[in-house]
Amino acid sequence: MDVKGFVRRVVITHPRATARTVSEAMVTEGTGAIVVLEDGKLVGIISERDIVARVVAKGLDPSSVAVSEVMTREVHTVTESVSVGRALEMMAQGRYRHLPVANAAGQVIGMLSIRDLVGQRIGELTLKNDDLVAFISADGPGG
Repeated sequence: MDVKGFVRRVVITHPRATARTVSEAMVTEGTGAIVVLEDGKLVGIISERDIVARVVAKGLDPSSVAVSEVMTREVHTVTESVSVGRALEMMAQGRYRHLPVANAAGQVIGMLSIRDLVGQRIGELTLKNDDLVAFISADGPGG
């Protein structure tokens, strides 16, 4: 199964925004990560974790710290056709909880959240488990 049905609306900011502004946007939008674009090009991603580790924990003023100073610059993306399993694998290996989705031209069109993908995977495995239990429990020939 591909990730197409799990792609959420992407929230975008620019490198000159402040950590405070981005934090407020995360709360308002109910998201844990925001994509950073400059001239329409992906230049980074900023997450709650980035803000906590690179601003709050260092005692910096969120109102004066630019996103460009604390964002994650090396951002991996996927297309809507990537499988749920592959997206989860990338997120686990990279140790991140959000993954931008890009179109063929490289433009960011959405965001994946590990929470949504794990929830879907749990549902799949629960169904598979139920089927296996029913098969094993069936009282048929040789049973």
